[in-house]
Amino acid sequence: MSSNKPKSLSELLSSPKSQLGQLAARARAKVGLTDHIRKGLAPDLGAELVNCTLEDDGTLVIRASSPEWATRLRFESERLLELGRQQHPEATQVKVRVAHPGY
Repeated sequence: MSSNKPKSLSELLSSPKSQLGQLAARARAKVGLTDHIRKGLAPDLGAELVNCTLEDDGTLVIRASSPEWATRLRFESERLLELGRQQHPEATQVKVRVAHPGY
């Protein structure tokens, strides 16, 4: 007879072996990268940065709150890449996108 008992949500979220744990770790990494880059920018510019992700090919994707702020962030591409490389040296390029509403 199997002695499998249900695991608590906290166990599932903290386990690096569970899919839910892996998803939670990726979400924490995304938040950490976004916070790091946001802190390295001027406050008004950082406030319009919605989130950042690093794709498998080394592309740092920056999502801005509007087309206007995306344009302004593109002028900071070198700085964005520098900040991204502080946490992810494998970052090779920056793409700035406009976040979808509700993103």
